[in-house]
Amino acid sequence: MGPNEYLNELNSALQEYRFRDVRGLTDQIDPTAFELPQIKKGLALIRRKRLFPDLEHAASVFYLAGHTEPVIRRQWSQSLLDQNRISQALTILKSMSNEFAADPAEGPEIRGLIGRAYKQLYVNEGGAENLRSAIAAYIPDWENRRGDYRWQGINIVALLARAKRDGVDPGQELDSTQIAQSILDDIDEHGASGVWDYGTAMEATIALADQVGALDWAKKYVQHPGSDAFELASTLRQLKEVWCLESSPVGDLLLPVLEYALLQREGGSVQPAGFTKVTDHAGFEAVWGPEGYIYLQWIDTLYGCCNAIARVGDAATGAPKGTGFLIPGSSFNPAWGDAPVFVTNSHVISANPLDKAPLRPREADVEFTRLPGRPKVKLGELLFSSASAQLDVSILRIDAPPGSRMLEAFADLPKVSEDPNEPQRIYVIGHPRGSELAVSLYDNSLAEYDEQYVRYRSPTESGHSGSPVLTRQLKAFAIHHKALYERQLNEGVILNAIKDAI
Repeated sequence: MGPNEYLNELNSALQEYRFRDVRGLTDQIDPTAFELPQIKKGLALIRRKRLFPDLEHAASVFYLAGHTEPVIRRQWSQSLLDQNRISQALTILKSMSNEFAADPAEGPEIRGLIGRAYKQLYVNEGGAENLRSAIAAYIPDWENRRGDYRWQGINIVALLARAKRDGVDPGQELDSTQIAQSILDDIDEHGASGVWDYGTAMEATIALADQVGALDWAKKYVQHPGSDAFELASTLRQLKEVWCLESSPVGDLLLPVLEYALLQREGGSVQPAGFTKVTDHAGFEAVWGPEGYIYLQWIDTLYGCCNAIARVGDAATGAPKGTGFLIPGSSFNPAWGDAPVFVTNSHVISANPLDKAPLRPREADVEFTRLPGRPKVKLGELLFSSASAQLDVSILRIDAPPGSRMLEAFADLPKVSEDPNEPQRIYVIGHPRGSELAVSLYDNSLAEYDEQYVRYRSPTESGHSGSPVLTRQLKAFAIHHKALYERQLNEGVILNAIKDAI
């Protein structure tokens, strides 16, 4: 595949959220046929959708083919940082910094990423030296106005705020208020040069305790055409991990607004940040207008659904084994009553040795990770089970914890769209690889039905086994049970088929 064809196909796959096609496209190219501008464009397209394993793969393909330009190595380092492989990234970046210190374009970018690496180390591990090293990495290019110095400056401001909050000596005599104001003055005088400047200005107004200004810049930022998943996720990480704005007045205004924007652009999955409904609508009113209220109702419902979903684990070892969810027992059998039952795959929990499930009912507990205190509860009587080769479901009694809720079953199946440009969206909520609860958002079109099965595109991984499959209205109509790798589809078992079997 030639460079132009690759870039066209890559852009189409990303715009259509066909993220699992990206690596296959990269593997079809002859990297020696690419010029540097074409390589930079391809890497930038992948980065904007935050496909960091695919970014690492593409950068390594070009590098190993002899393209050793610093921008490629820097993007490779970026991919490592965003996969939390901090030490590996730092080793590469420090080597590059020595080699390209005087490069007017790459030098500041490399030093900025070194600052980002130490910043992440401080967030992950603490340590005053990590925080001081991060600040020190940002200072030279901010003070000398080299490269994207506004970005460097706002990181100094954020880290100084975090140092003050944590009682850490930043190792520098710097005035964060003066830096924040000078950033805003610089943007006012010279204009915003790119999408990052809008996010930077928003942070500067946060530092100056200007809530109205922060909302104004947030509106410009999220509605900017250059504001994609990479930019928004980076800003959210900064506001949560460095500014520590969660559960703060300004955070209650800004974070839901930015998360909404990310929901619109993120093609893989996102982790819901809140446990409860958004109570302050002012941020949405300021940024989105009437559209914000449509979103609030939907996202409130989404967050409520998260409180019905639990991670299945081994009660003895704590090892995660899958996902399950609460639904009224009467959705399957009127004799079970309206109390909640817990639904998961029989290849996750089963009393039948033929299912080769890792857990028997008495060996499992379930953790409601989105409830305060993350309560763990044991499961009760096994009410119904179907072999993993058939309906692949186990339904158990449960004494659900306070604050949990039940999903609403959807009796009528959503229809497969006849228009490929307007696919029928479905949503899968689960614990990928046993990690925190995540919601698959866009690469998730309904593909087909086949007897008791429904098939769909949706980013799922091993820990999604037992996750609910939801309609656009966030009502449960199937349980996810496996991936069909040869077809690049996933498969769920329709709840109506389970009801009929019971």
